[in-house]
Amino acid sequence: MANALEKTDVPLSQKLGHAMNRVQVAMRADSWESFGQNGLNPTQGQILILLNQREDGRKAVGLRLSEIASELAVSSPTVSDSVTTLIEKGYVKKSKAKDDARAIEVRLTPAGRKLIQRLDSVDGAIHTVISCLPETEQLQLYRTMLRMVRELQMSGKIPMSRMCVTCRYFRPNVHQDSKRPHHCALVDLAFGDRTLRTDCPDHEVADQHLAIQNWESFATHCSGG
Repeated sequence: MANALEKTDVPLSQKLGHAMNRVQVAMRADSWESFGQNGLNPTQGQILILLNQREDGRKAVGLRLSEIASELAVSSPTVSDSVTTLIEKGYVKKSKAKDDARAIEVRLTPAGRKLIQRLDSVDGAIHTVISCLPETEQLQLYRTMLRMVRELQMSGKIPMSRMCVTCRYFRPNVHQDSKRPHHCALVDLAFGDRTLRTDCPDHEVADQHLAIQNWESFATHCSGG
């Protein structure tokens, strides 16, 4: 029988939501501080981060304004205004799309790339807190976040991202090695949860049947089933 304290308690899901809101406050403060020192707002900073992620050490990759808006879940006018500011500051440039001369793509300039690399070298409050967690807790948190991201994507709340768990090359839990249970069919290599990517340049969306099959295998293993 529940005691007085338990009777007035709120659902655990509600508590988690409140806790995540507090984390979001810290993340927003980190973002304003790091980008604000360089005369940018968080949206402009997120555009630079997105463009940098898409390069992935390769030749500069451009994104159209509509793609940026979709990825960041913001309006096209907001992206257009932000890109204009970034161009004025010399952090990005516009050029014609290689596959369509009528379309315009946005790319990082060397100055923009240098800025992101410099900001990446500075640990924010959230990074510091996560780094203090034991590796086992970090891995469990990462798995949980992947599950949440996937659920939000499936419900249409956020745009699809190029995660391993939604890729046609992903083979979850096919190896006996507990440290490297998964397999990437593209590069034919085994890997573990800590190597799961959230934005892979070689990502190809799995068909519905394979996506469901892969997710069930991955999620069941993670939950201890």
